[in-house]
Amino acid sequence: MFNELVLNIEKHLARGSNFAIAQVVDRIAPSSGKVGDKAIILETGEMIGWVGGGCVRGIVIKEALEVIRTKRYRRVRISPGGGSRETEHFKEYVMACQSKGTVELLIEPVIPHPEIIIVGKSNIGRKLSVLAAASDFRVSVMATDADPHLFPTAHRVLDQVDFSAFDNLSNAYIIVATQGEEDDLCVKKSLQTEARYVGFVASAKKAVDIQEYLRREGVSGERTAQLKSPVGLDINAKLAGEVAISILAEIIDHFRNGRGSEMLGRTGETSETNATPAPAAGVAFEEEYYINPVCQVPVSKKNPKHVIEYKGQTVYFCCDGCKLAFENNPQQYIK
Repeated sequence: MFNELVLNIEKHLARGSNFAIAQVVDRIAPSSGKVGDKAIILETGEMIGWVGGGCVRGIVIKEALEVIRTKRYRRVRISPGGGSRETEHFKEYVMACQSKGTVELLIEPVIPHPEIIIVGKSNIGRKLSVLAAASDFRVSVMATDADPHLFPTAHRVLDQVDFSAFDNLSNAYIIVATQGEEDDLCVKKSLQTEARYVGFVASAKKAVDIQEYLRREGVSGERTAQLKSPVGLDINAKLAGEVAISILAEIIDHFRNGRGSEMLGRTGETSETNATPAPAAGVAFEEEYYINPVCQVPVSKKNPKHVIEYKGQTVYFCCDGCKLAFENNPQQYIK
């Protein structure tokens, strides 16, 4: 099992995928999870490994997804006595399963260093490439007739704007620094990817014009609103190198804190508008998992402990205790 976990960790790191590692650090019998048991949880909600079944599994998946989102570790304790203690790094749950054991887990995020993709061969793009590489980011550059000699620190340079050359863009930061060379088309192509962050180097007037173009081209309003333009923290930058510094600073801030210039009022939009969109895999999560109405944790629809029908609705349960509680008073849980 350990070897399988190592191979899966290596695989998802190579893909640039975010995931969490959960490990049992304390246990009181008769819980099925033993001290040292480990599992990785993907953004889809898929769990690989073993830390316990029943409500423990659902709670771990729920908390792991939150850990991935916040990039903050969390200890989780599940016991018959339960409790309501909760801090930034700790949370208690009631053990609803009839086994009545106790288990405590440490859940840690694994967030691979993202890739920065620079679209365009402008002076700002060249400065950004140098700075990003010096900050240990993997840098790729795409531009029509791009000269690799202009980007000596880039990992690779492509002579056309074609995102099909990338296997996974969910953890990438795309910066369009074309500055007059096919701006509209390059921004459109960038937004058509699954990248969660797309920035466009432009003036406020140009940013408005590009949004109008995107609407005419049929790009959804939700996706258009996610475009960062003007891009970069407002440090009153004037020179190309200073602008590149402001852009890289915003990328680091967004990556480390899950926020960007929206927190500093740079774009004039609310944080809700600029919030990092949920991964496309979230749809798969909703299709495969059901939120148990009793304990509010995800239950795999493929492998639930119990399934019952109530007023035309299929209800899934992780354990005997939740099913019994529901049957005693179903109206309390389903409105």
